[in-house]
Amino acid sequence: MNQLYKYSLDKTSRKFICPNCNKKSFVKFIDNETNNYLNEANGRCDRESKCGYFKKPTSNCITSTYNYDPKVIQPSYHNKTILQQFSNTRQQSNFITYLLANFAPQNVSQAIDKYKIGTSNYWSFATVFWQIDSQNVIHGGKIMLYNRDTGGRIKEPFNHVSWVHKQLKINDFVLQQCLFGLHLINSISKNDIICITESEKTAIILSINFPNYLWLATGSKSGFKESLLQSIKDYKIIAYPDKTEFNKWNTTATLLNKKGYQIQCSNLLENIDIENGGDLVDYLF
Repeated sequence: MNQLYKYSLDKTSRKFICPNCNKKSFVKFIDNETNNYLNEANGRCDRESKCGYFKKPTSNCITSTYNYDPKVIQPSYHNKTILQQFSNTRQQSNFITYLLANFAPQNVSQAIDKYKIGTSNYWSFATVFWQIDSQNVIHGGKIMLYNRDTGGRIKEPFNHVSWVHKQLKINDFVLQQCLFGLHLINSISKNDIICITESEKTAIILSINFPNYLWLATGSKSGFKESLLQSIKDYKIIAYPDKTEFNKWNTTATLLNKKGYQIQCSNLLENIDIENGGDLVDYLF
């Protein structure tokens, strides 16, 4: 039995100016009967850590109830040859330029090979972070643009994040994400420790500085969930959430530990003087 509410958050990719932080990261509520947006104040800002604005409509009644049989949609995958296609570009990504300016070339080269870091011309000097599972199946390639000097993400005039299947205009591609770096669990034993961060960039940098651990990334705050973590259930896990996200990640870890997981959630960043949303790289470097 399913219920349709009068109002819901817009499911399209369209974003508006947030009334709180003035960034173009605001998702409006939509009237499901008229298909029109509500007023400028009702909606949610996607900048969960740095803004957190969320205002719901004052009343949101159920307009209909219905039954349906959900269709099982099979995920799509990339052919392995795509890795070569996105590594043979004539330009070096800004992210790699940043790494080479801060770490030994040999270590950077090893990280590129290890995580199969690619380059995309979707935006000039953009980076591709491939999501490859333990069976070496390629789930997707996230495209991100970084500042070559600071290593920070380019978020103006918009957040530069996309996917390889969008660049290739594969419109029917069904993305089913996995942990970034998941293919590397084949190189460790059950006694080794897996460390999880949100950012792919952070996982790569920490793998250079702390190579005795396997560093994986969820790719987003909401990526710390069982559907992504179940493939590493049998390993000892230390999770390093971004600052302000500890309570959410720790709640998830506590629930999963009751199911047999072995997750320790670190609150290291909560009392450190870094900006909200900061991570281990901001703390260590």
